[in-house]
Amino acid sequence: ASASWNVTGCDVKTNGARLEIGFPGMELGVFTGRLQYTVYRGTNLIRQEAIARTSEQSVAYKYDSGLKGLSIGGASRVSWRDTANEWQEYRFGGAPNESEVPLKAINRLLIAERGTAGSIAVLTPPHTFFWAREIETNLGYNWYRKDSESTFSFGIRQAEKEEEAEYAGNFALYSAPPGSLQRMAVYFYPNTGNAQATAEQVLAFTHGDHFKPLAGYQVMAHHYHMDLGQRLRNSGSLDTKISDLAAIRAIGINIVSQIDSVFVGRPPGRGGRPDQLRTIADSVEGAHRNSDKGFLVMPDQEVYGSPLGGHTDLLFSHPVYWDEKQPGQSFVEDNPKYGKVYHVSGAPDFIEMARREDILISMPHPRTKGSTGYPDFIKDTDYFKDSHYQGVGFRWGMGLDLSDQRLCDHRCFALLDDMSNWQADLPTPPKYLTAITETRYKAPGDEVYAASPVNYVKLPSVPSYKDVSPVVKAMMNGDYFVTSGEVLIASSSIQGTGDQRRVVADLEWTFPLEFVEVVWGDGNHTDRKIV
Repeated sequence: ASASWNVTGCDVKTNGARLEIGFPGMELGVFTGRLQYTVYRGTNLIRQEAIARTSEQSVAYKYDSGLKGLSIGGASRVSWRDTANEWQEYRFGGAPNESEVPLKAINRLLIAERGTAGSIAVLTPPHTFFWAREIETNLGYNWYRKDSESTFSFGIRQAEKEEEAEYAGNFALYSAPPGSLQRMAVYFYPNTGNAQATAEQVLAFTHGDHFKPLAGYQVMAHHYHMDLGQRLRNSGSLDTKISDLAAIRAIGINIVSQIDSVFVGRPPGRGGRPDQLRTIADSVEGAHRNSDKGFLVMPDQEVYGSPLGGHTDLLFSHPVYWDEKQPGQSFVEDNPKYGKVYHVSGAPDFIEMARREDILISMPHPRTKGSTGYPDFIKDTDYFKDSHYQGVGFRWGMGLDLSDQRLCDHRCFALLDDMSNWQADLPTPPKYLTAITETRYKAPGDEVYAASPVNYVKLPSVPSYKDVSPVVKAMMNGDYFVTSGEVLIASSSIQGTGDQRRVVADLEWTFPLEFVEVVWGDGNHTDRKIV
């Protein structure tokens, strides 16, 4: 559907440090609403968005957006950098286009330029533009169209499908609950400079799609489905370099928690349970060989069919060899090849192994996928209350709804509030959100930054592969914060006592903030203060 307009007025509102200009009377397929522009004090950034709702049931959608009617002059061109980071351009010397021309532009950025008249950059929202995918391949998120010999259009777009057949079923789209106001946004940045100068200013909003170093913290990404042990073994050498780690390291991540998949309840053999002990050994050795000074690879796991319910992430303080207990096996044995090996059957064995070996447990993708109904079903169990059960995964995209005010608003933050109240009267530490990626194989040029929330872990330096326990200890203590990269929290504290307590934080950010929020609970209810 294309937008149609029946504009009868204009609403202008000052909202904090921004001005919102709304034009009601927009229709867009099953959606009705308004077009809104937001301009921000102190920056050239402009947000254009269709803010609309539908009353239809079970609506999934995607959107494209942009500007049309720009005039073509002698110096007109559109410029972008390709996935090899090389500048490309089109100067409108060809025949007019019948449809949008998709561009696989790095940083999701396209710039229209007209000589000394200046430039206009168009860019996607850096994270909410991407729903849940299992792979970050660039599907072409920008477009231009030569409409005639005298005018052109340009903007952002979302692809029609995945390019890799094995991921086709994971093309999820947005959800539009009936009556919810969906905000379909695009950003523009006008500037007096040329394309290169404009790109430099725009990229400051995402630190160049790079996680900025923060003194006293290390940048950790968790839950990459890298299958390191199996892939290295299949390559024929544990010294094989895989592209995933190069892509991850290039965006400023210096602690990588890759996961191998472990299946409980499947019989061994063809299509069933692999040789888990050998996989652990290969993963451990591969992680050690791919670590470096200032760069740590951790060999961790996700357990499917977990005896703890749902799926379970395991972050290891040191290598631990374990598998599913078979008839006649003891809980612990001395294996001639691997040393101490645990044979696990049921939740008591699982949590006992975690206690003995100081393993951090968390639940990826809670309340959805293979963890649907969890952790609610296990909140009263001793093992969920245990300090080694650290919390749940945080990732945007799954069930993404553009009426949300926060990334992973209803599924992650609502659960964090619930867990905080569940734990309020317990002597054990609170539960935390841990940023996870949930994505699979990747390479330089992929949209790794846009898809990767990270944990800034409070550590003076990156630990050696010989002892990763400082990472696990800091995570278990809650000495970290979760971010998409644009907001950094150098420090925070609660000062004072009683009803005179204050939250004090040292923050920095790039995009203009929508709001700052303080949340608290009393064991039953959750309250909040939004500025």
